[in-house]
Amino acid sequence: GCTVQSHATQVMDLKAIETGADLKKVDTVDKSAPLIEEGTTIKRMDRKSFLGEIGAGKDLKPATTVDKSTPKIEGFGKVVSSNRKNLLDDIQKGTQLKKLGIESSGGADNFVTKLDAEALAYFNDVANRPFGQQAIAFLNAYWPEVNGEAEFIFSVAYEKIRYADMHAKGIQLVFKYDEGNDLDFDIGLYFYEILCKFVEDPKNVKQWGAESAFIKSQPEMLTAIKRKVELRDKVDVNFDGRISMLEYLLYQYRDVANPADFCVRSMSAPDEHPEIAKARLALEEVNKRIQAYEAEKARLEAEAAGTGVKALGAKNMLAQIDSGPLKDELNKALITAEAAVRIATKKFGGGGTGAAAGGGAADSPAMPTDGAIWWMNRDLDEKKKRYGKK
Repeated sequence: GCTVQSHATQVMDLKAIETGADLKKVDTVDKSAPLIEEGTTIKRMDRKSFLGEIGAGKDLKPATTVDKSTPKIEGFGKVVSSNRKNLLDDIQKGTQLKKLGIESSGGADNFVTKLDAEALAYFNDVANRPFGQQAIAFLNAYWPEVNGEAEFIFSVAYEKIRYADMHAKGIQLVFKYDEGNDLDFDIGLYFYEILCKFVEDPKNVKQWGAESAFIKSQPEMLTAIKRKVELRDKVDVNFDGRISMLEYLLYQYRDVANPADFCVRSMSAPDEHPEIAKARLALEEVNKRIQAYEAEKARLEAEAAGTGVKALGAKNMLAQIDSGPLKDELNKALITAEAAVRIATKKFGGGGTGAAAGGGAADSPAMPTDGAIWWMNRDLDEKKKRYGKK
């Protein structure tokens, strides 16, 4: 069968191997030995004397060199250490502007002045904060020049830029919104569109528009194409393709402000005082309590709109929500925030050049905290009006 035939085949193969086969002759070249060209002579090296020559050394010709290891400074008598505080003071006085590439005065001509690396890093840090904190930073820097526009910035510009951001994120209910910090160019166009429509609305003209006291705050009407070019070439200071509240404010009030000058003023100001930080955080806590209260209210309203026992229960709870624990927590947060804002206002004053709600005498000098104090008082008033005890 198959086994016998296979065995026979294997025996034949073995015999063929044992017998061998006649192979064709192949010529090969042996390259195992070193290749030495004809005429080359090889002699033995005296290693001991060779090493002796190396150890003995050799006299070299002298060479003239130029030491460039130290910095080469031309045009100066001597180098001294830099005093940062004095340098910033000099910048504010406008004495070192050409060397630093920073303008210390406002004006449209200086708006596109290039920021150095340190100033740009600071600018980006502020522009990444929530819209409200950007507005505070701007007002702190330019309170003497723009305190009369503070109400417009708070009640109109701040509200519209938040609305545009909510629109971009598909959010309709305020309590679901976490405040953003910038808009892309398309939403930036939308922001300017709703801002222009608002101030031109006949019912708003006298309070907020061209017939109001806020002339410096009036947005310029432009076509969408021109507006986009302006956003890209002028408003977008850090060239990130987005528009922050700070960039909007600097460009809107460019007659007195510009990015480089903002950085000089703000970077030379003291850090946020603990009392101001405490008041700011207390107001943020109020925002959290408002969100919790409004979220529960919205849930109950949705259930109450239905039918049956569940809807009746929701209506009953909705009627009692203002005496419930969520409203109690909100009231406590408002009281805490009011106390913190009052302490900060008493300590630092605010609105020294005529602010409305900041406290502070009208003839007192402006401080770098005036914008923050005014804003927190205004924000607190708005929260108390909507959620305080009636």
